[in-house]
Amino acid sequence: MDILHLLHMQNKLIPEMFAKFNSRYALLLTIKVNQPIGRKTLLNFVDMTERQLRTECEVLSKLGLIIKKTTGMSITEKGEELLSEIKDSLVNDAFAEEKKLLRKHFSVKEVHIIAGDFINNEGTREEMTELLLDKVNEKITKECVIGVSGGSTMYYVTSKTDETFGYGKDVTITPLRGGLSVVNTEYQANNIASKMARNSGNNYQLLHAPDNLGQKALDELKKEPVVKNALDVISKTSIIIHSIGNAFEMAYRRKSSKEILKVLEEKKAVCESFGSYFDESGSEVFKTSTIGMSFKDVNGIDNVFTIVGGEDKADAVFSYLNTKPANMTLIIDEAICKKIINKVNKII
Repeated sequence: MDILHLLHMQNKLIPEMFAKFNSRYALLLTIKVNQPIGRKTLLNFVDMTERQLRTECEVLSKLGLIIKKTTGMSITEKGEELLSEIKDSLVNDAFAEEKKLLRKHFSVKEVHIIAGDFINNEGTREEMTELLLDKVNEKITKECVIGVSGGSTMYYVTSKTDETFGYGKDVTITPLRGGLSVVNTEYQANNIASKMARNSGNNYQLLHAPDNLGQKALDELKKEPVVKNALDVISKTSIIIHSIGNAFEMAYRRKSSKEILKVLEEKKAVCESFGSYFDESGSEVFKTSTIGMSFKDVNGIDNVFTIVGGEDKADAVFSYLNTKPANMTLIIDEAICKKIINKVNKII
């Protein structure tokens, strides 16, 4: 019997066994990412009580996977080897049936599911981001323009980007659309593009154009040389990295008018991406007016990488997947996967 098939059946019969596996794997990965780390600090990264954490750390120590020192806990060579084995053979394949179902139902190119919860577990965030950057690196050509979106998830991705990203290639990183009209600029696509480029030693260019401008103002702005140059670079985008937002969270962040909020409410908007808002069925119900790449333009890009985590984003991801994005490589966490699978099972 295939070992992965056996594990899947065990999960159905003894779900607590798989939950324990995920919990210990996430804990071991979190220790690796933050080593050396004390138990009190570690509590901030895991969903456990102090007693539970103490017990689990004792188990990992007795198994020879971590070592305790006065400076904190660190992973051992044996622990490193185990993490590598799990990553190569189990982490993705443990969700083989779920991946197959999502690919088939939503007609997407690739689906990758990482155990745990992106919001509550540093290990899951690290694993998802590492996978994303590896996948993108595989597609980077000798001369390449990479378009990025804004948002908190993308901000985290930039913090993990280093000189191995696009190494030896002529890479330019660009925001896909104009900047948001918000006070907190660190999540804006301009900042994401520049920070990712600086961390990796690549080139970047910016696009300064606020949302919700009138058509006349947009037309005038497009005539500006610096804007024309930015749009020319964006038009050469061959790889996109983005996330998906909850509709009203994004609308409020954009400081949308009461009229727009009313439209979104009446049309039951669920998610936002590339300036477009979609309802649960994936129908576009509203589009912001700004400069840059639109949702329609994205359909013409071969390699679109989407990274989303956290259970609260599940409805938004389900909505976006219903647009049938055939060029998408989707990277999600287990928390989102479970909710989407439940929705799909009610349909089929």
